[in-house]
Amino acid sequence: MEGRDFVKKPAMAGCAVAAQDSLAPGCGMRYVCTGEVHRDFHASTLDCVNYLVDNYGEDAARTVLERTGKEVYRQMHCKIVAGDTSELLEWWRYYLAREGGGFDIDERADGTATLTVHDCPALRHLVRRGISGGKRTCWATKVLNESLCDGSPFEIVLEETGDFSCRQTLRKKAPTTTH
Repeated sequence: MEGRDFVKKPAMAGCAVAAQDSLAPGCGMRYVCTGEVHRDFHASTLDCVNYLVDNYGEDAARTVLERTGKEVYRQMHCKIVAGDTSELLEWWRYYLAREGGGFDIDERADGTATLTVHDCPALRHLVRRGISGGKRTCWATKVLNESLCDGSPFEIVLEETGDFSCRQTLRKKAPTTTH
């Protein structure tokens, strides 16, 4: 981005501080919004991503999304880096249920899970509003997922299964071998 220097920080940068951050009152998940959900949040987010891509390129949008995963969602990122996926799973459940999305989560004892979204509330809202280009929301989700898992033993693989559906598989990364 012109005139701006974005520096990638190591995955664990700031994680010690994140453990000290306060949680939302009455629950273990920090990222909880209990007031009225602004129905155009998804449209605004898509507008922002589109603006970045159109004016500064995909790399700039990727940088902003990566920083969002590591800095805005720092506590969740740090837990995933430490091998704890519980907050991510709670976040998925909370927001999909709150927004009325049809979904299932198959959780496994090792911290892995499969999120199957049968009817994505974000994409459905964009179509209802007549806003095109919603599939870039799926790309942004992939980049955010990569950022949340950066430096962790996990990865999230997003597979689009239909116009309003996807499967996100939270799994352990394959071990890397060095020769």
